Amino acid sequence: MMKKITSIVLLCVLFTLFATAQEKTQKYWIYFTSKENLVLPKSSSLKEISQLTGISERALQRRAKVLQQTVTQEDLPVSPAFLAILMERGITIQNTSRWFNAATAYLTTIQREQLQTLSFIRSIEPVATFIQKELPTTEAAQPILLKQTASQKYNYGSSAMQMTRINAIAVHNIGISGRGVLVGMLDGGFRWKNHEAMSRLKVISEYDFIQKDNNTANEGNDAVDQDSHGTSTMSLVGGFKDSVLVSPAFNADFILGKTEYIPSETNVEEDNWTAAIEWMELQGVDVVSSSLGYSLFDTGQKSYVYADMNGKTATTTKAAVIAMRKGVVVVNAMGNEAQSGWHFLTAPADADSIVSVGAVNSSGTVASFSSVGPTSDGRMKPDVSAQGVSVYAAVPSVSKSNYTSGFGGTSAATPSIAGVAAMILSVHPELTPVQVRDALRTTASNAISPNNSIGWGIVDAYAAVLKNGMVISTDPEITLTNDSNYSIGMFVISSSVVKKDSIRLFYSNDSGSTFSSLKMTLSEIVDSSTNSGKFTAVIPKSSATPRFYTRAVDATNISRTSPYKAPTELYDVKTGTTSVRSETPVPTIFTLEQNFPNPFNPKTMINYHLPRASVVSLKVYDLLGKEIATLVSGAQPIGNYTVTFSGTGLASGIYFYQLQTDNFIETKKMVLLK
Repeated sequence: MMKKITSIVLLCVLFTLFATAQEKTQKYWIYFTSKENLVLPKSSSLKEISQLTGISERALQRRAKVLQQTVTQEDLPVSPAFLAILMERGITIQNTSRWFNAATAYLTTIQREQLQTLSFIRSIEPVATFIQKELPTTEAAQPILLKQTASQKYNYGSSAMQMTRINAIAVHNIGISGRGVLVGMLDGGFRWKNHEAMSRLKVISEYDFIQKDNNTANEGNDAVDQDSHGTSTMSLVGGFKDSVLVSPAFNADFILGKTEYIPSETNVEEDNWTAAIEWMELQGVDVVSSSLGYSLFDTGQKSYVYADMNGKTATTTKAAVIAMRKGVVVVNAMGNEAQSGWHFLTAPADADSIVSVGAVNSSGTVASFSSVGPTSDGRMKPDVSAQGVSVYAAVPSVSKSNYTSGFGGTSAATPSIAGVAAMILSVHPELTPVQVRDALRTTASNAISPNNSIGWGIVDAYAAVLKNGMVISTDPEITLTNDSNYSIGMFVISSSVVKKDSIRLFYSNDSGSTFSSLKMTLSEIVDSSTNSGKFTAVIPKSSATPRFYTRAVDATNISRTSPYKAPTELYDVKTGTTSVRSETPVPTIFTLEQNFPNPFNPKTMINYHLPRASVVSLKVYDLLGKEIATLVSGAQPIGNYTVTFSGTGLASGIYFYQLQTDNFIETKKMVLLK
């Protein structure tokens, strides 16, 4: 009897599975009511918080620029117990989202109705599937080739015009190329390993959100051109092949997300984009470049309308805003809809405070296809523009040296702007996403009279990099002389006068335990009115491999170092790259560093160094000399210290902070800007 019952049950299960398989499924967002009993970690150690939450230390450090509380309930994972119940019901989870406390899965009508009865499910909504439109071909012009000039550090070949258009060559000339910045790419795939312009790039991680593996190049059932678009956009951020293609941020690091499904219907599903940017943010990405824009759904689904382009409706838009609020500079294409019935920008370009990019043609005027603003709630878009017609880019093929001069669309303009954002952050990593956006906007060609066609105008990379004060090369010029000394050249550029006597090179022959100091002399003038130019010094021959950093001060008494985190991070004379020391060095002199970020809102960090045990006083004063806060008061041992100051409750303005010991006193200025 038992065998008979078992057989009947088995037949019923098989019949249910068969019936379910025959019923058409659709992908849905499954939103949960809570995160069950998951709680935030209480540790104050970044390393411990990282281990407990899965958020990288790099991400936590980036978040600290914009958030007082770097980890919130939003960062906790979706409840494993809730997911287990879904899987027990035969449901395969496609993606999960911490930020939206949701999962996506393909459901039949019956499964959806059954899930809606569960107490822990808040709602179930369709995942939007967007049609990726082909670019109009009405603007096809041949690229204008520019001759290499003696003042250029690199030969840009056929990419010279697009780089000249955004004044990025001038930034390369002073040794800045995105070093130290992590750039995320969201697109249909990336065949970067097999192309000469990208094979040297440092890709720290990649993930295919379609096939669920770590290969973002074509594979399996992918269409022949699946990874074509992404390969081209990636080459426009960081591609480098001398005399052929040179792009803004060729020394940046990369993380890649394959999100676009192209086989036959050229569709993009919003949960892949959302999952990818969430994953990148957890890894510590600084800039995200997305050349995807969504407005129209597949036939039979509810489409967005222009009223939904309000910065708070589309799922991808909401995800972009969350990433920005966590410190990520999100750069997204406006779309190519200007000549269509839609006409306006597409999501997530409508997101508030991200950088939305329009396209201009080879003459510098707005491209006819470039989607226009404003957002439906009245915000001006795009933010900035770059060349999006006849752009020279890499193309994947059997050949490792295949290129096109006809890549176009706001898709082609966006990665150039993302590369410039990486340039800015490489010398000013303290900047927030809004500060980076504003540096791009206020120095662009149309900043005086922005509009909804090209926004604040065509980006000026050089002016944007200098917008927030003095910069120092991140790519040292290192030469081994005949007598085995190392000649070091570093550009120091400022809109204010550079104090020439302040430019010093600190080098160490014992991996950073002790340092010797050399004065650097001006050897190449860039701007005589500000003493800006290349400064050089020679490190004497040694049996060890020296490591070094440079420090400079300008007329505003702002002090900067390169690398930015020196002396914790140093350059290696043999490679020119940075390395982090395993041990914190013992300071040799009393030092009070410039606070960062500066200007700040609402908090900033102040570093100081004690070469011996001292009684320390660190206080903050207003312009009238009134004491605002005592940050440190008492005896401290030898070491390096960081103190956080919060300006909550204070008015915008100039403040001073003063470090005093028994035989050292120094005061610096900081600006609270709300």
